Order: sequence, then C-alpha cells, then structure tokens
Amino acid sequence: MSLPHREPRKPFSFKGASKDALLLILRPLVRWLSAMRVRPDTLTIVGWVLALCSGLLFGLGYTRIAGAVMLFGGLFDALDGAVARESNMMSSFGAFLDSTLDRLSESVVFVGLVFFYASAARPYEALLAAAAMTFSLLTSYARARAEGLGIECEVGLLERAGRVVILSVFSILGLTTVGLGLVAAGALVTTAQRILHVRRATRG
Repeated sequence: MSLPHREPRKPFSFKGASKDALLLILRPLVRWLSAMRVRPDTLTIVGWVLALCSGLLFGLGYTRIAGAVMLFGGLFDALDGAVARESNMMSSFGAFLDSTLDRLSESVVFVGLVFFYASAARPYEALLAAAAMTFSLLTSYARARAEGLGIECEVGLLERAGRVVILSVFSILGLTTVGLGLVAAGALVTTAQRILHVRRATRG
C-alpha cells in the first residue's frame, strides 16, 4: 500500500506574500474598475502623470507632498496589471507601455531630486540621487535583458514597488536623503544579484 503523495510546499517569500496581501486588499477596487470598463492603459498613464507631478514637486523642494503623490501613483502601478488580468484585457502593447512608462516615472522622480539637491548646493546628495537612478534603471534593464535571452530573472532584494514605497515613505517623514541611500544600496545589490543569477543560468 503506497502512501498518498504530497506536493512539496513552496518556500515562503516575503516579497510574494506582500504582493498577495496587497492584491487581496485591492480586489474590490480592481473588480469595480473592471466592471466600469476602465482600460489598464489609462491607469498606467495616470500613474505616470502622478509620477511626473511628484518629480516636479521634488524639484521644487516640496518633498513631503512629493512623497505622498509618488505613493499614490504607485497604487496605479499595482492596479493596471491587476485590472488587465481581471477584465481579460492583457496585451503585448499594454505590457510594453507599462514597462516603458515605469522607467520614465522613475527617471522623472530622480531627475527632480538631482535638480533639487543641485540647486540647493548639495552636491553629494545630488550624486546620491544620480546613483540611485542609475542602479534602479539597471535592475530593470538587467531583468529585461535576461528575459530577452529566455532566462527568468525575478530575483533580487529590491524591485520597483519596494523602491517606490521606501522613497515615498521616507520623503513623507522628511528623511528623503536616507530613503535615497536605501534605494541606491538596495538597487545596487539587486543589480549584482541579477548579474550573478544570469551568469549561473548561462553556464554550460
């Protein structure tokens, strides 16, 4: 007599659990937006416009308000994909638009911070903002390039959602420079992790 076979449990992932919890909270809103036939591309564009406003506010020195606007814009980044799946409106162009505007959103925010620090004669903070932008964009490029080679690359310490939350929350608390430091360090580590992941995956 053979014992029943048990499927192995997947290892716990804090990142995965956090994402599942967020989608569960947003579920009623996702269903309502789907019922209203709101297009995912519209949500993507609204999120980008909010990121643009956040970048302008950062550039003008209104960092607390900018952080709040950035956090609100991040909500749309979570909603567009969920609404696309719920309403069965997923498309290749929608995925391309989402990724492209995500990169533009991050760039606008960091450029605003570089301008703010540079205009305030704070060169080291401006350099930190530039480093955070560089490594943040590199994490996304590394994943896209890996997936272009047919390699799954959803690895790393800090993805875009985490970067948005850290920078926006610390800005709201009046600790923008600390948030930038955490984002820069986390993005650097994530870039290194993805490079090593692809190196292992491509070894013959």
